[in-house]
Formats: sequence, structure tokens, C-alpha cells
Amino acid sequence: MRRLALAAVVTAAALACSSPASDDRSRGAPFKPLMAGDRAPSYAIATFAGDTVRVGAGTPVLLNVWATWCVSCKEEMADLAALQRQYAANGVKVLAVSVDAGDGEKVRRFATAERLAFAIAHDPAGAVQRGFQAVGVPETYLVSGDGRLLWVRRGGLHDAEAGVLAGLDSAVHRLAR
Repeated sequence: MRRLALAAVVTAAALACSSPASDDRSRGAPFKPLMAGDRAPSYAIATFAGDTVRVGAGTPVLLNVWATWCVSCKEEMADLAALQRQYAANGVKVLAVSVDAGDGEKVRRFATAERLAFAIAHDPAGAVQRGFQAVGVPETYLVSGDGRLLWVRRGGLHDAEAGVLAGLDSAVHRLAR
């Protein structure tokens, strides 16, 4: 009886915390998280700075999917800022897309308070999650200028430094060709 009750609670929690990508599964659409080597979906979004970032359109993009309610997401903003400083001169764009619900004012206040100097955008409809078949937040995708996924990280960046640096170095090498 306790196991049945626990299973019901876990199932309800999973449904309540599911991402928009999981909604596609319930409609019969195949769910396959994207992996390195896959073609990235077409995705463009206006940033808070007023420009538009297009993923896979000539410039490598390190795309981070996050939310202000996610503690590890907020913690890795310093890592993203360091990567922006290190690779911006090589043509790599860091883009952090918040999937917070609402009008984005909370996201804007957070970005301003943290003095984030890389591209920040707000996607409350979750198009980035559906397109990239995200399973949660944070998730980070390195997309080459020709639209290929070079590196994918589900979870925080803190313990993935070697992987992201290797992916970014590969993207920079591709640009140099």
C-alpha cells in the first residue's frame, strides 16, 4: 500500500515538473534527446539587448537553457560569463535562454543584478525546450556555425569544464578553416 502511494506521488510530481518537450510525448511525437553530431533545430530568439541570435547560422553558439528558480542554473552563470570572455574574440556567442513563465521581468532583473555580459533571452513558451528535446534545466548545447551539435550537457556545467572547452576549441578550429 505504501509503495502504491509513493508511486502515485512520484508520478504526480514528475507530471507537474515535466518540461514542454514531455508534452510532445503524450501526443505521440517521438522523443529523442539530441546528441553530439545531430543537426540542431532551427532556433532564433530576440535577446534583452534587442538583437536576435540565430543558432546554427554561421556563428558557433553555446546555448544554455535555464530558469531563475533553478539553483544550479543561477550558479553556472559565472561559468558562462567566463566562457564568453574566453571565446568571444574567436567568434563564439554565449546565449542563455530562460524558460521562466511570465513576462520575463524577473529574468531581466536577475540578469541586471548579476551584470551578465552575454546574450540573455526569455522563452516562456518553451520553444527551445521542444526544439532541442530538453529533459530539464540546466541544459547546454554547443552548436557549430553550420548547425551541428558539437557538445551537449544535461545538468550543470561545473564538473563539465573539460568537455565544454574541448567543444569550444573544436568550434573555433572549424571557424579558422
